[in-house]
Amino acid sequence: MIKILGVELRLLCILVSTLGFLFFGCSTSSNITDSSDQSSSKDSDYSLIYMIHGDANYLYHDDGVDYNADDQALQDALEIARKATSGEVFVFHQKPERKILGLFPKKDRVVYHFVNGYLLNKQKYSPADGGFTTEAELYNSLSTANKARSFFFYFGHEIPTFSTQSYHSSQSNKAFNTDIFSNHLSLFNTYFDLITLSTCNNGNPKMMDALSNKTDFVIASPQNLHLSYLSLSKLELLENDPEINTTILADSLAKDSFYKLTETLQTMVTVGIYDLSKISDYNSELAEKYSNYLEDVSAKPRFTDNIDCAKIPLLSSIINSIGVTFYYKPPDFGRKANQNTHSGWGCKE
Repeated sequence: MIKILGVELRLLCILVSTLGFLFFGCSTSSNITDSSDQSSSKDSDYSLIYMIHGDANYLYHDDGVDYNADDQALQDALEIARKATSGEVFVFHQKPERKILGLFPKKDRVVYHFVNGYLLNKQKYSPADGGFTTEAELYNSLSTANKARSFFFYFGHEIPTFSTQSYHSSQSNKAFNTDIFSNHLSLFNTYFDLITLSTCNNGNPKMMDALSNKTDFVIASPQNLHLSYLSLSKLELLENDPEINTTILADSLAKDSFYKLTETLQTMVTVGIYDLSKISDYNSELAEKYSNYLEDVSAKPRFTDNIDCAKIPLLSSIINSIGVTFYYKPPDFGRKANQNTHSGWGCKE
């Protein structure tokens, strides 16, 4: 009996050890630190925060080859981070959240932290909610930038105007929407020089109203982007001149994105720059009337696609393009091929 009991105890210890590895070993964060002193030899002139959503379907095809748009965006962000020798860069990749044995969360999301071109930290983490609570905690614990200019870039699907619990494929019970997005930006910084929304249909009155006290400028599309993300290669201008005027930088980013998209797409291409200080005179009223309109059409229901807000009778009389710099190409085919003008504002049809 004693020998049998000893065998049973050894088996139990092995089982506990194995489960401990599964539950804890697989879910712990990995941390990479660059030992080079050069990374901290000078203060950062600017701070870049990339939020790349990957917890959904970002698959697309090019000449029969499969690509994941979020992975492409990640590689572009990491390349920019390595070249940012005067800045601090955070890259958050919001990958699907898997579970071990269907019970225990496995840390699948990844944050990369660069300072002056050097990778100081790479950690895995799990989200606390459908927004950016965990990301902001990591940012605030790791950031070394002091009073630097700050820029926020979001890559993903359309940020819903209304509350939704289906944005995250692996966490369908967690909500994400315009209010959550705008409110959680304050967890990082009180104000950003520029916010870029590399998403579909977020150049709309509700989004701009929500961001009115968060930033000076927003780059966004009022129509579809078809997972062809905006280009941020012109961020190199910050290296040449860290104090570059935000208006000039925003226009360079938008214009570069527009021309690169028109080279490859036959569909409509729309890229807008929204100067929130200039649109503030009329956007509050526009956002309020648009909210009333959304409540009406959601009850019918419709919500088929985004159209130019100027084509909605309720809004047409107050639509204004003051403060909106807009780059637009109509589609090469279809019913909108002859639509040669656009107000720069997107609304649900």
